[in-house]
Amino acid sequence: MEPTLHQLFFRAFHGQNNLLQPVREELGLGRGQPRILTFLLRRGQSSQSEIASYFQTDPASISRMTEILRQNGFLTRIEDESCRRANKVCLTEKGRSAALRWLEVCAQVDETVLSGFSEDEVKLLKGMLSRILDNLGRSLSE
Repeated sequence: MEPTLHQLFFRAFHGQNNLLQPVREELGLGRGQPRILTFLLRRGQSSQSEIASYFQTDPASISRMTEILRQNGFLTRIEDESCRRANKVCLTEKGRSAALRWLEVCAQVDETVLSGFSEDEVKLLKGMLSRILDNLGRSLSE
């Protein structure tokens, strides 16, 4: 039986997650939390709505995750001077260290996952996945 595209995505995601889970636990992070840290590492201080929009996810779940990350010392809140009702979050040194470690391990996993692929194949794969994400984004906004 040939797996469907959906099954292949699902299995690839879970296989990658299984490789990364020990590092997530070592860092004291829950599911989904490393992506917030790496987003903030790359983008700098951001509002929770900016993070939710980027990941196309529920703002309430981002709010819960950022609060847990703040309580555990990975993030701090900064008052947004342009809007008194809004706060932004940014990395603490602990959060920055965790994000850098996470990216280091992700690069190692990428090497494992893409072993045997040519540069052209990797470029093609990235392009196709980007198009898939664009299609999904359009579907969600309709």
